[in-house]
Amino acid sequence: MGTDRSRRDDAWNMKQVIQGLPLFFAFFMWSFGSGAIQLARPLYAFEITDSIFLVSVMVSITGVARIVAGPMTGWLTDRFGRKPLMLLGAGLRGACSLGQYFTDSYVAFIAFEFIAQGGVAIFITSVSVMISDVTTRENRGRFLAVRTLSGRFGAVAGPATGGLIATLFELRHIFLFDSITKFAIVVVILLLIRESRPTVERVTQKSSDASNSGPARFGLRTFANSTFLALGSATIAGTVLQQGVTFSILPVHAYDSVGISPGTLGALVSVAALLGMLVAYPNGMISDRYGRKWSLAPGLLLLAFGTVLLAVSPTYAALVLAMAAFGMGEGMTIGTTQAFVMDLAPEQGRGTFLGLWSLVRSTASVAVPLVIGGLYEATGPQAAFLAAGAWLALSAALVIAVAHETAGRKRS
Repeated sequence: MGTDRSRRDDAWNMKQVIQGLPLFFAFFMWSFGSGAIQLARPLYAFEITDSIFLVSVMVSITGVARIVAGPMTGWLTDRFGRKPLMLLGAGLRGACSLGQYFTDSYVAFIAFEFIAQGGVAIFITSVSVMISDVTTRENRGRFLAVRTLSGRFGAVAGPATGGLIATLFELRHIFLFDSITKFAIVVVILLLIRESRPTVERVTQKSSDASNSGPARFGLRTFANSTFLALGSATIAGTVLQQGVTFSILPVHAYDSVGISPGTLGALVSVAALLGMLVAYPNGMISDRYGRKWSLAPGLLLLAFGTVLLAVSPTYAALVLAMAAFGMGEGMTIGTTQAFVMDLAPEQGRGTFLGLWSLVRSTASVAVPLVIGGLYEATGPQAAFLAAGAWLALSAALVIAVAHETAGRKRS
């Protein structure tokens, strides 16, 4: 009987993958454009201000928009559906990237980026709620792995494309490219993606099956546990790497200290994304079969290794090895962290729960760039990279020590 059920779960999951192709394509396009402007944002801000700290200030200020937009989006998805918010988020990011293409003012650039990051939070939160709707604990890791693969394909092509655009044209043309990708997503959502908000009947039916979800209803107890504490730390750790390191100080460090061009850095980021793509699906299988902790904790330790390597050796070889560690580590942690949190989400109030979880990530995105950028500006790269590595290692220890398993054979 157990074997028959497992086969049904696998077959249903493959059907989900086929039905999810428009969603996966949207993730590809999102990462394609975002991967390109990943380098353009800090470099353009540094070009205007000539200050690494002001680059971090830009990243931090725009994080405030995510603090507001994320929780609000979760609440709105429970009342009006997932699809309208997805359309709004992609549309805002596309319109603001278009505005950034036309501006040469630092203040206007930050204003557009502030609104755009609100759009990012709206899109990412509403899509996370939709994925949680259509997956279960038995297949969520693999589904998110396919989504990660889709994003990684875009992340491989995006930075290289951005570097090529910056080489052949002006840096600002990268924002025009991102705008085109986001408006393409709007078309895909409108025509090919269906609403997934569960009906009352569906919630009642699924809440009787404990394997499908976390608690039946939303409440404070869904947050007051050691697992959410560990996942909160892991979520902040991901922000430390992405917002504090990759999106802020790393491009400038590579250009200013290591001495490589934006095109070369774009190629390295693409290689890192390719490595993440290679480990994503095997990692999803491990996550579903053996549990989330088996993939999340090692991934965090790998990310910690990469940041410490940058601290102790500011050389091109160290940068290459660190980027490889970042690629594989992110391939192991991003989808697993999201699957872990989705496992905890209640059937009723799922959007609100995931919106509040995004508050943790968004709040960190405000504080982390200021701390990491401030350390870099005041004391140099070593302290900044070591601080990032310490938090990543601490988060891995918390996941191992206090998080209760929600999937696999050792599910608590």
